[in-house]
Amino acid sequence: MRHLASLFRQSLDSPLAEVALASGSGAAVVVTSGVRMNEGQYRERGESSFPGDLLSPSRSPLAGPAGHRLALALAVAFMGVVDIASAWFSHPTERLSALVRLVPTSVLDTSRTFTLLAGALLLITAWGLARGKRRSFVLALFLCALSVPVNMLKAFDFEEATVAVGLMFALGVSADAFRVGSRAVTWAGFRSGALWAISALIAYALVGSWVLGLVIDHDVSPMRAFHEAAWSVLGIGSSITIVPPNLPAAERRIAEWYLRSLPLLSVTLLVGLMVAALRPAAHRRRQGLQMERVSGILRMHGDSTVSSYALSPGTDWFFSRTGRSFIAYRHVSDVLLGIGDPVGSAEELPSLLEDFAGYAEARDWTPAFFQTSTERLALYRRLCWRALHIGEDPVISPERFTLEGGTMGDVRRAVSKAARAGLEVRLFHPHERRFEPEGADHGLYEQMREISAQWLSQHPGGEMDFCMGRFSAERLQSAWLAVGVSTTDARVEGFLTWEPVWARRGWTLDLMRRRPDSMPGTMESLIVTSIEAARARGDAVLSLALSALANVPHEGQAPEEPESDRAREFLRRHLSGFYDFEGLFRWKRKFDPEFEDRFLVYPSALALPAVLLALVRAQSSGGLSALLHSAVTMGRDWIQLAANQRRAR
Repeated sequence: MRHLASLFRQSLDSPLAEVALASGSGAAVVVTSGVRMNEGQYRERGESSFPGDLLSPSRSPLAGPAGHRLALALAVAFMGVVDIASAWFSHPTERLSALVRLVPTSVLDTSRTFTLLAGALLLITAWGLARGKRRSFVLALFLCALSVPVNMLKAFDFEEATVAVGLMFALGVSADAFRVGSRAVTWAGFRSGALWAISALIAYALVGSWVLGLVIDHDVSPMRAFHEAAWSVLGIGSSITIVPPNLPAAERRIAEWYLRSLPLLSVTLLVGLMVAALRPAAHRRRQGLQMERVSGILRMHGDSTVSSYALSPGTDWFFSRTGRSFIAYRHVSDVLLGIGDPVGSAEELPSLLEDFAGYAEARDWTPAFFQTSTERLALYRRLCWRALHIGEDPVISPERFTLEGGTMGDVRRAVSKAARAGLEVRLFHPHERRFEPEGADHGLYEQMREISAQWLSQHPGGEMDFCMGRFSAERLQSAWLAVGVSTTDARVEGFLTWEPVWARRGWTLDLMRRRPDSMPGTMESLIVTSIEAARARGDAVLSLALSALANVPHEGQAPEEPESDRAREFLRRHLSGFYDFEGLFRWKRKFDPEFEDRFLVYPSALALPAVLLALVRAQSSGGLSALLHSAVTMGRDWIQLAANQRRAR
């Protein structure tokens, strides 16, 4: 019995990890992809689930044919349409006359109404079935079972009843195709959402009945109003005369509008609760005690220029079955945004990516990867995923870098000008001369904080928070820091930070901020001094970070589709007011770097809008609302500035 209960519980929840009772001992055991762990071993890992808690999609029920699920979803949707159409239009006289002799008319009306309601709910359920939802599968079985008697009682519609029985059989033999989990139903979730909605409906009925009673000068109790709604929507009970027949036309319209609104709101609430029940599963942080393991893997295999952000706050990790490889990601709006490419041994990456895709699919999440490299595209193509070119990563080799030649003329002149003006560059390395914001470097830190605040006030959306660092004392201590200081008055002109790229023996540019009236050539001097220090230390590469929406043709590169180029140009032109893509790209290009393509990888074209929205939310520290608020504020300022200029003319 306990084994049967475990199987039943597994059928309703996620199929990918089960907690069962070991035979005879009663000890809790986690069974995951064939790996048995006792509870102590499970907890010691510091995770909510074992890194290899997924079957490979090649063996998992989740990897079943999506076309089969889609066909069943379309069949259920068709059944819903048939139910709705038959409830409205099916009136075979000879069958109704036979039924009237057997069952009361009120039962016939009730059956017709329930057929209509079941059809509407089947349409919603079909959407979940197409996504492989287990909860939709259970609801579809129930609604099909309900359709059989109500269709028979409605008008002896045995054709629809037969279709419902056949659909139940098709769903029953395909149960393993529907294993995608939904958000768990908890009291806290019910209280925060459904309970408030139900309370609002009851309050509407109470207040509305009281106001209606005052308008028509007639006692209208909420119970009588809901009784009338139940009769009009479900055919339950009998009609109650609430509105007096001699009521004036204007007051009658108000009364009838209110009484019609109750069933409409009730059905809307029911549909809303059903849609809420099919939401993707809630995300739980999985970091636990794995920071040291991630750091060790990064030092061996972290070759992406954004790999260091795998250690940023708010990042989660999905490990391979061996625990020697991982994917760093953020969960944003039911999208798992991967940070760069998977990190680890090359032979483990294909299975790791497949497991990650299955992990996301099992919870109705969308996987995506931001700033992936050309070398890893074959991994994603194995899963038939798409790649969108999002920009270029300018990479400098310190060993080959030189200020000589006509190409470097602008940089050379800027550095010379800053040196003549008295700019001194001070370098702080986490393993050599560490920055101490609360100690000897407190004065520098206070000026840098002032510069950062000025910079943030001029940029909409606040400080970006995904694949970028944030200004903080802790971040400055762990980063390689370059600070430009005026020798005349000890004023900090600007600063920049570098984050490590361990597997390539290099660094990537992170924060880069200066005063609005900083000394000309400040940022160029910081970059050049950093390159020279990296060469002296033996570092192999320095990345100037992603130049978004840039596209530099490479030798042997296949030509892009015209639509992609037009889309990039459209975004660059319309977003230029919020971010100077073109200006920043030109500034980085004058250091004569080599360019590496960067991509946004996503499963399908239909998933792209959700991925882009999640990316915008992840990049903005205050979320999408903060970014929109800042954009609106900046737009208002532009309009005011343009108006002032017109008046000045």
